[in-house]
Amino acid sequence: MARTCVVTGKGTTAGNNVSHSHKKNRRIWKVNVITKKIFLEDENRWVRVKISTRALRTLRKKGLKVAIKDHGGDITAITPKKYAGITPKAQPAA
Repeated sequence: MARTCVVTGKGTTAGNNVSHSHKKNRRIWKVNVITKKIFLEDENRWVRVKISTRALRTLRKKGLKVAIKDHGGDITAITPKKYAGITPKAQPAA
């Protein structure tokens, strides 16, 4: 999961450096990923996500849940299981 955006799924890509004489050398392009704390209003808590700076612009415009949904992701992928809408079972009375 290193260098992968949670919202868009963008990751490191590979290709060639091509010189003037068309010699080809392998190279990689890394995504500009930062770790950001984002506040989820409906859950009233902060979430730490790894997000590309390009997706951060979209996030500021649309919001976290809408941006993830637009890119085909799921909010439960970034939230811990204890916060993913799972309520604890009621304890039986002894």
